[in-house]
Amino acid sequence: MPSLDELLQQRTVYRGRQLAPPAPVRPSGFAPLDRVLGGGLPAVGVNRLQSPTGIGELRLLLPYLLAGPTQGKLLVFINPPGRPYPDFWYNAGVDLNDVQVLHTTDTKQALWSAEQCLQSGCCLSVLLWQNNLEVSQLKRLQLAAIEGGASLWWLQPPRRENISLPLHLSLLLQASSIGIQATITKRKGGWATAPITLDWRERWPEQTIAPLPANVRPLRSKRRRA
Repeated sequence: MPSLDELLQQRTVYRGRQLAPPAPVRPSGFAPLDRVLGGGLPAVGVNRLQSPTGIGELRLLLPYLLAGPTQGKLLVFINPPGRPYPDFWYNAGVDLNDVQVLHTTDTKQALWSAEQCLQSGCCLSVLLWQNNLEVSQLKRLQLAAIEGGASLWWLQPPRRENISLPLHLSLLLQASSIGIQATITKRKGGWATAPITLDWRERWPEQTIAPLPANVRPLRSKRRRA
């Protein structure tokens, strides 16, 4: 009979203040985030990134996407705000033949496309840019993702909400001078967290801001008088 420690390592049971063991995970590529999440980002299911556009939200997902079984699996972008830069993905190690980009102005068509891709079994991940999704829509996408063994990443601008959504994970991203700040606002079987700073200075130094020399001080902005 296996011991309790063995069961915990196999993620078949969990204890208080630890993640429940429902879904498999893949390393995010960022050790501080993996430690908090209990191993990595969900490999299957619906997740959300709330982020301003262009602060590095796709770089955050890149190591996770590369850690998956990429051979023969598609990476699908649905309604990205701009044209994905092929050189970036190619230089990162992504086979461009496995990348599909879909554009539609019809929300129903976008959701139908995401659902079909997820449940097909041919996709590693689907990235969907959409301002709002309803609970019923998320539940359909969740079932499709589980059926096809894929993950959906819903990218949305930051906003407050009063309802609980059926998500495996929700991250709020903010720009940082040394990379990016990620706050876990919701996770299945776990709790929200304080902001986690992910240091990009070694991996992507061009995306960070070098500290000012000791003999340089920023100019103070003039305050308007009331």
